Amino acid sequence: MLTTGAPLPATPTSPNLAVQPGITPVRRAPLPRVAPTPPGRRLRAAVRAALSDLDGDARTALVVGLAWTAAAGETCMLVPQVTAVRRAVDALDRGDLVAAKAALTAADDGLHDAPALLPVPRGGDAC
Repeated sequence: MLTTGAPLPATPTSPNLAVQPGITPVRRAPLPRVAPTPPGRRLRAAVRAALSDLDGDARTALVVGLAWTAAAGETCMLVPQVTAVRRAVDALDRGDLVAAKAALTAADDGLHDAPALLPVPRGGDAC
């Protein structure tokens, strides 16, 4: 192991920080906290956009909403709503606008009842 002979600081700031005598590390300002969003926000927006324009680009909006939901890890919290949106996409593929509208209405109603934000574990309570 190579040593430089420099004295160790009384309170090291990081084991990976190269400490040089006479140079104090600059502390950066903390990043602003991002407010958490309720689960299904993007899926809800996609469902409402699709309900307002079933003849247009509804299928693309729904697939994008499902992708955002999966990327955010919210699919497991919104299983009935995601299933209803998938049924709506299948109905749109078949050209059945009545079934698509019924599935989207069910998904929209379910998204109003979606779970609130889950509490974040603190300290020793983590899973």
